Amino acid sequence: MKKYIDFDGVIKDTTPALFDDFPGYSTGTYISNTEHVIKKDWIYVLANSEVIGNAVEIVNSLNDAYILTRIHSLENEGVAKISDIRELGFRCDIILVPYQVKKTDIVSAKGNILVDDAIFNLDEWQLAGGIPIFFDLYGNNMDGWKVKNTKYTRTRTLEILRKYN
Repeated sequence: MKKYIDFDGVIKDTTPALFDDFPGYSTGTYISNTEHVIKKDWIYVLANSEVIGNAVEIVNSLNDAYILTRIHSLENEGVAKISDIRELGFRCDIILVPYQVKKTDIVSAKGNILVDDAIFNLDEWQLAGGIPIFFDLYGNNMDGWKVKNTKYTRTRTLEILRKYN
C-alpha cells in the first residue's frame, strides 16, 4: 500500500505566505486566483511557511511514502518545492502534478492512501478506489475552499499513517 501525501496544507502551511498580499486575505474573503499562484515568488512562500508538526520525521519513517503535490508552474513553484523538500530532509520520492491534471491521472489510487486537505482531491481519490484521509490543519473540519468534510477520516497529524506501515 502506497501512502501519498499532499504538500501544501499537509506538510507545510503555505497559505499565509502565499496569500499575504492578496486582496481580502486578512478578512478571509479572498478567493484563490491561479494567476496569483503562478506569479508568486515560491522561494519566498516556502521560506516563510512552517512545517506542520513532525512531518519530516513521520514521512521519513514510512515505507512506500510519496509527496504528491500539485504545481501551477514547473520553473517557479515546482523547482522551489523540490529544493525546499530536499532541504527539509525528506528522503521520499516527489511527484509533481500539473495544475490542470487530477492526482488520480498521475498515480494509481486503487488500494492506496491519499492524505490531502482538499475535499475535491479526496473525492476523486475515493472514486478511483483509493483510501482518502482528510488533513484538518485548523481543526474546523473544512478545507481551504470552505467545503465541509462529511465523509472522510479526519486527522490533524500525519501520525495516522504509521498504522498503515
